[in-house]
Amino acid sequence: MTATAFRDVANMAFRNLARHKVKTIITTLAVCISVALYIFVDAWILGMNLESRRNIVSYEIGAAKVQTEAYFAKKDDFPMYESFSGWEAIAKALAEAGYDSSPRFVFTGTLYSRSGTAPLMFNAVDVERDARLLRYEPYMESGRFPQAGKLEISVGTFAAEKLRVGIPNRPTREEFENELVSAAANEGDAEFVRSLYGPPPPSKKGAFDKKDPAALTMDASKLALKKDATKEELARLWGILADSGRMDVRISTTIDLKAAPESIRKEKLESDLLPSLKGEARERLLAAYKVDEITGDFTLVETDEAKIAAVLADMLAVDFSGAVRHVNQLIDAIVVGVVNSPNPKTNGNVAFMPLDSLQDEAGLMLEGRVTELLVRKVGADDSRLPGKDESAASIAAALAAELPGGKLPEGLAVRPWIDYSEDYVAASNGDKVSTRVMVLFLFILSFIGIANTMLMAILERTKETGMLRALGMTDGQVMLAYVIEAACIGAIGSVIGIILGCLINIPMVKYGIDYSAMSAAMEGDFGYRITAFFRSAWNPPAIVLTGVFATLLSAAAAVLPTLRALKMPVTDSLRFE
Repeated sequence: MTATAFRDVANMAFRNLARHKVKTIITTLAVCISVALYIFVDAWILGMNLESRRNIVSYEIGAAKVQTEAYFAKKDDFPMYESFSGWEAIAKALAEAGYDSSPRFVFTGTLYSRSGTAPLMFNAVDVERDARLLRYEPYMESGRFPQAGKLEISVGTFAAEKLRVGIPNRPTREEFENELVSAAANEGDAEFVRSLYGPPPPSKKGAFDKKDPAALTMDASKLALKKDATKEELARLWGILADSGRMDVRISTTIDLKAAPESIRKEKLESDLLPSLKGEARERLLAAYKVDEITGDFTLVETDEAKIAAVLADMLAVDFSGAVRHVNQLIDAIVVGVVNSPNPKTNGNVAFMPLDSLQDEAGLMLEGRVTELLVRKVGADDSRLPGKDESAASIAAALAAELPGGKLPEGLAVRPWIDYSEDYVAASNGDKVSTRVMVLFLFILSFIGIANTMLMAILERTKETGMLRALGMTDGQVMLAYVIEAACIGAIGSVIGIILGCLINIPMVKYGIDYSAMSAAMEGDFGYRITAFFRSAWNPPAIVLTGVFATLLSAAAAVLPTLRALKMPVTDSLRFE
């Protein structure tokens, strides 16, 4: 086809847009809405993902963890017996390679206060190192972060509310009188406590909200901490409440210790342990344990520590429960702060306490062992996700270059932050699938709308099409005219849709949507690591590609109706009414 012929066909397609204004406008609107909605949803999910990823790295995990392979395999059970020692040498090697690191010992237990209980995940941290690597410490809603060497705890806001520790923001009038005012040692302190609370401010209501009598009654039964309370006033209030015993807590946990059992019941050994062991492992077990002639049970007779350690490793490899000894432990502590960071995970049923305060018999008998070593590049930009230099492979290579022997101790491995965020990954992948389904549905509707419009337009112009063919216009030129017409509709709709989608995105990127009520109702446990505002993020490649895809899809929608019209003989087309 010559350039002149192409220009003539294109001009005819452009004129057809104006000849069928109603159909053109309706179809353009369908494309416009599809493109705008896709841009809006894509930007919203991208924003949630970026913010969640940044918050996981900055407040929860860092770029990677050094951990034993055995612990990672059972990490959902928090197997404290799969801890490791000698982290100091690894931390020194990381520092020489330009990385910050922070040791942790993670365990679970129940925290008891004077007014409540809550199952928590406890993070025993190196206070100084953790402050360099993670960013949650400055986000103390009240109180302060625990000090090294002391049995002090800071808890998340949700845990504080359950335990009724810390400074309550919205106490009931009964709680205010019975727990806050009564905590004052004298009338002066009581008046001071009363001066910090007042009626809650009126709730913000939308144009379509109805007044709920139950909600109004609930608001009337509560007081609110004054927003203009100074740090000095809050510190004084904390001291008053702490002196009354409100902050005193007790941790109930179980210390898991690896140890070869002194005896194993015959039935358990023969039914559970022996069938799981093969070859040399089975031989080592039978050499280390002999039958007690009196009880009939198997008793440990091996005295060589190395051989006992090998037998213990065999037992742990097959998850034999008898290889782990459980010791109940109670630890008295005091709550000194409440954490309220941008990451809901750190604000949930989580507690932080100094690692060095749990080393002896009064704590967890750690003797220098940790469950993980968090890693982040020195001076890393919190607004950016970990790059190539913070990948697990790069960190492992840096350690190999610095450590004696050129590798990590046996059993240890470096894993990236994403390997520890299954809940976030599940939520993110679920939203991606649902978004793709929705977008596919929208574009299918657009495709059907465009195809229907083109079909009606082509049927109405059947005689015109026959005349064009009779005058010498080829089937290919007729096809091209209709495809260009449909592509123009798609292009116009795409441009308008991109403009509309971007206009909608401007307030979404700047302000977002407040989901704090949902986050509070779910105690921050909904996968995404966002506490309040879900903001969108610009995605220029997706915006451009959406417009291109919608244009091509519109052009493709004209092919089938045109082929149907071209199958009709020219003479029949000319007689068509």
